[in-house]
Amino acid sequence: MGDNLVLYVGEKNISSWSMRAYLALLAKNLPFEERTIELRVDKDRAQRRRVSPTARLPVLHHGTRVIPDSLAIIEYLEETFPAPGHPALWPSDPDRRAHARWLAATMHSGFTKLRESMSFNLCFLPQPPQPSVEALAEAAEMLSLLQDALDRRAASGPFLFGAFSAADVMYSPAIVRLTAFRVPTTRTPRTPAYMEALLAHPPVKRWMDAARALPPQDHY
Repeated sequence: MGDNLVLYVGEKNISSWSMRAYLALLAKNLPFEERTIELRVDKDRAQRRRVSPTARLPVLHHGTRVIPDSLAIIEYLEETFPAPGHPALWPSDPDRRAHARWLAATMHSGFTKLRESMSFNLCFLPQPPQPSVEALAEAAEMLSLLQDALDRRAASGPFLFGAFSAADVMYSPAIVRLTAFRVPTTRTPRTPAYMEALLAHPPVKRWMDAARALPPQDHY
């Protein structure tokens, strides 16, 4: 198997899941080829079916291996390109690693009302619509989880577990949502500085700059 890595993503101002895989590859300092499949064009998923067994993005091709799903891609990269040769995506301490993993899994499988009402593409509109009450309740729940992680943070650094980790990768699109929709953070006083640091992180900024350069989409 060759070492060539190819990541298939959707449009940067639409595909929040693609953002996660992109950030994970950059966090690992891995060279990769990025190929975009436009979700607005691929309505029948024909293009996605040709590259992904789930017909969803992102999907990573590594030689003959095909890995769909952002969380699976994170785990694959961590296993295939381990530390110290490449930066670790999970904390080294077992307790902190367990915490980071369940936080990431919670983001992966939850917050459905937030996703629906605060759709990623809406974050790039000049004036995003008012989110639903249910979405705001889930946003408050998310901020509480982030506040708890920041309160328990033992290592130096601005991110959830000190250094940038897979947990930050998984929450990056959500932080874009919380910021764009101006979700109140008064009850979670540590979260604004974290959100600011995450959005200023060079790989995140690189994705967001490219996303803002695209025409805004109120639907797709």
